[in-house]
Amino acid sequence: MRLFIAMLVGLIGGFILGIALTSMIAVFSMMIFDAPFGIKYLPYFTALVCAIIVPMVDQRSFQR
Repeated sequence: MRLFIAMLVGLIGGFILGIALTSMIAVFSMMIFDAPFGIKYLPYFTALVCAIIVPMVDQRSFQR
């Protein structure tokens, strides 16, 4: 159950992090190049990566 909750938190948090990152990239590109661009699937990639990393970090901290 703890693993499932950690994966769910990683998915949601990673998705939100990806949205924030792609928005920041778009703002900076608008300032520098006068044209907004971003990474189209960045929220999905960050959600996947965070869903893998968060349970690993949680397991390490739980063992201590």
